Amino acid sequence: MSNRYAIIVNGVVVNTIAWDGEAEFDVKQAGYGDKAELMALDDNSLVAVGYLYSGTEFSAPPLTQEQQDNIDSAAIDGNINLKASLMNEANQRLSVLQDAVDLEMATKDESAALLLWKKYRVLLSRIDENTPKDITWPEKPR
Repeated sequence: MSNRYAIIVNGVVVNTIAWDGEAEFDVKQAGYGDKAELMALDDNSLVAVGYLYSGTEFSAPPLTQEQQDNIDSAAIDGNINLKASLMNEANQRLSVLQDAVDLEMATKDESAALLLWKKYRVLLSRIDENTPKDITWPEKPR
């Protein structure tokens, strides 16, 4: 039998407790009020104070604006770093390929790759990395 319980008032988890289920415990008499209910949690339940209860399932509370801003900021930082890394890789590849073409040492494959990498770099440059949204990055040439 579960020994973890959520105390729910008006659809919101106000506390979680460990209880053997046998000793007497009344959530209303424990000071949680007439609308309080006790819900057994299984071992896999991830429930904490502030979670919402719909009558059938638990869900995390909505994010605060500060939490959402932090998530967005981290996503933007990740996009900026990834774009910089991809641009650095493209520049390095292009440098060697361009040298091979300029020195008339390029193979057919290297000449073709030069154009593909230039196109890739242009597509990368057009991406707005200053967004928290998922970005569809161009596919790297092979």
